[in-house]
Amino acid sequence: MDYLNSTQAESLQQFVMITSWPENDMEGAIQMLSICQWNVELAITRYYDEGPLRPNPNVLSRRNVSAPDDGRPITPEPVVAPRLDDPAPRTIAPRPSFITTALTSLILLPFAIVSKVAHGAFYIFAMLFPFLPRLTGIYPSNMGAARSERRSVNPRDTAARFIRDFEEEVGKSRSEVLPFFEGGYTQALDAAKKELRFLLIILQSDEHDDTSRFNRNILTNPDIVRYVREKDMIVWGGNVRESEAYQVANALSCTRYPFVAMIAYTPPTSSHPASMSIHGRLQGYSSPESVLTNLQAIVDRHESVLQRVRSERLEQQTAREIRAAQDMAYEASLTADREREHARVEAERVEREQREAEVRAAAAKVNYRKWRANELRVKMAEVDASASNGMKVARVSIRLPSGDRIVTRFAENQTVKDVYDFVECYEDIMAPSNTADSVEQPPDNYEHHYKFKLVSPMPRMTIETSSDKLIKEEKALWPNGNLIVEEEEEEEEEEEDTE
Repeated sequence: MDYLNSTQAESLQQFVMITSWPENDMEGAIQMLSICQWNVELAITRYYDEGPLRPNPNVLSRRNVSAPDDGRPITPEPVVAPRLDDPAPRTIAPRPSFITTALTSLILLPFAIVSKVAHGAFYIFAMLFPFLPRLTGIYPSNMGAARSERRSVNPRDTAARFIRDFEEEVGKSRSEVLPFFEGGYTQALDAAKKELRFLLIILQSDEHDDTSRFNRNILTNPDIVRYVREKDMIVWGGNVRESEAYQVANALSCTRYPFVAMIAYTPPTSSHPASMSIHGRLQGYSSPESVLTNLQAIVDRHESVLQRVRSERLEQQTAREIRAAQDMAYEASLTADREREHARVEAERVEREQREAEVRAAAAKVNYRKWRANELRVKMAEVDASASNGMKVARVSIRLPSGDRIVTRFAENQTVKDVYDFVECYEDIMAPSNTADSVEQPPDNYEHHYKFKLVSPMPRMTIETSSDKLIKEEKALWPNGNLIVEEEEEEEEEEEDTE
């Protein structure tokens, strides 16, 4: 094996150690690795699926291949299928008769039955005792298919099975052993990087006699368990018989078992980016005191770095929270300003609409009074003419709030509302008539409200506004009436107090 370079020698050693390859057949291991392009994982998978290779005349002996002087790995020769000689001219053999075929089948039938029974029995023994094919070199034809149909297992399930097997082996509860991470290696690595914690990797192989002693003396040692828990380490373990643990062993360049590695976050420098680095490793069995001493040395050497990074991240997180709080306060201030501006604009709109409504109401009131003044002026002229002709009219005396007294006449078919409108429009009625200011139609959608009431003093009785009740039907007005105009000041003051 002197012709192999260092990389190939290390791959060969790892392949032989994992597969327990016979030491007297190193050429077969080299041939397996050469065919698999010196990919150890692929070679191990092919070995467990198909077994050892048979001698192949197309693969050159590695003794005839020398490694380059510059230390570069050897590029293996590709395996080429042997070419057949040029075919001879095709000849058609005579077809055997039916009797010959039947006799041949009958003679070979016992041998076929015995062969199938023997093959089935050997397959059963090969499944019950996996070491038989390796010792005999004979593999059932469908054994590789059975191996290739193994169901892939979720990394979390693999970790749970490893923890369960470990607890069953040591016979202790979970609180008495190392706190193994229940998840895949990648998840554990991400958690250690995110939380800035030490990641303790433990790899084992069932082929090594030290595994059981390591589990009972090291992984359950009270001092080691207490120290790992105090430092809040993430502990991930696996058995290299599983695919994930085997890949981790390759990535960490593991050569001996049991294997312990300490991984932690390394901040970036001028020459290297930030990464999860290996800060220490232990290969093979060591005493509990030695393992604890090494763990303490690794932690003491790198804990200050992690603490500094934690402080920096805490400062950054605090700064982000302060900025977020400032942004929230700024947004709240902007929201309050927008709400105040919206309230101001809304108040101005409401006030403007109220002023416009008041202006429209005032204009409608003026037009209503002009319209009613014109109507009452015409009716009063008709009443005067009717009184001159001897028709009965009501004579009503009205005392205004100013103290003035008005005496006027109303026709018997006029309504009580005409009396109220006479008082409301008295100034317009008495004013000189102006054709330009006259209004022929009442305002649309206008309902007039009187701010006074008419009261008969003897006996005191309030005359209600009514457009249906005729004057002759009101005893306080017909045939003579005496009314007092009382403004509704008290009701207005009560309404203002209520507002």
